[in-house]
Amino acid sequence: MTPTAVATIAGLEIRQRIRSTRWIVTAVLLFALVSMLVLGSLYLAVGVVGASYRGWAENLLDIVLGVVLFLGFAAAPTLSATSINGDRRDATLALVQATPISSWDLALGKLLGSWLSSLALIGVALPYLIWGVVSSRTSIGYGVLAVVVLAAIMACYCAIGLGFSALTTRPAASAMLTQAGVLLLLIGLPIAFGFSYPLTAQNHSVLVAQRDYTEDSSVPSCRLVEQDKEFNHTERSWWLLAPNPVLLVSDVLAAGDDAARDGRGTGIAGMLARLQSSARIGPDVRDETCGDLYVRTDDRNMSVRIGDSWFIGLAVTIALGAGGLWTAARRLRVPAGPLPRGVRVA
Repeated sequence: MTPTAVATIAGLEIRQRIRSTRWIVTAVLLFALVSMLVLGSLYLAVGVVGASYRGWAENLLDIVLGVVLFLGFAAAPTLSATSINGDRRDATLALVQATPISSWDLALGKLLGSWLSSLALIGVALPYLIWGVVSSRTSIGYGVLAVVVLAAIMACYCAIGLGFSALTTRPAASAMLTQAGVLLLLIGLPIAFGFSYPLTAQNHSVLVAQRDYTEDSSVPSCRLVEQDKEFNHTERSWWLLAPNPVLLVSDVLAAGDDAARDGRGTGIAGMLARLQSSARIGPDVRDETCGDLYVRTDDRNMSVRIGDSWFIGLAVTIALGAGGLWTAARRLRVPAGPLPRGVRVA
């Protein structure tokens, strides 16, 4: 791998996207859209609902990251999904392949160019991200880490799009496959987790604490009754939620919020991270005691795994991105082997 060659290809990719003034108009429109959503949420929360500004500001980082994530789902994969087959269709890819630049230099350069272009979305929202990091209930370190993780996710999605662009001959097909892959991580896997929920059910014989009301006493006593109860062992299928980008970023934010880790978090990220933590630890299969009638420990147990799952989801996402990059580099090797029908060579 030659850093100069990678930088050259990345520069060509970026220049190809900014050679007209349309990118300036796009950036202005994106900033206007982000501003409208952020300031609109401020108006709804403070002006309509009557919530305090402080309460809204503490959730601002969650809102901005959610907006950037939503826009990034559409932008990041699309930027690379037509990078290889589009150049092959225009007969410009073969000219680069005829140079001493290796297939890995070419693939890494195209990935870097697409990723840097997608980071413009974070740059557009940077004022609101700084505002959100400073005012969030999450520590500044974890707030910055959440932005870095978001950028890494966008790089992985660009790599996935690059892999599909190398596998297919038509740019429209690779764009559709890339969007389908991103939607699988965003929506498909949580749906699969929901469908698998009944399959995780298992009966356990446990002691259940019950109040025993008698006629000669105004204070009920307690008795332990053995019962067969059904528990859903979500710890066996929680991994389906790990690569979900929304839960991944939420877990990073909640990791820096002491209230969320103690089960007292009320923010958007804290609630989502709490749900994922509950799914990961599974049910509390144990014999109850009479003390459970008065003191419940479920809320505390649900928050045990908050902040412990995001790096697993990030590792899965990086593995998928690495697979896409490897596929692209392998398909760009010359001399090429058997090519699909309709592929332009030069």
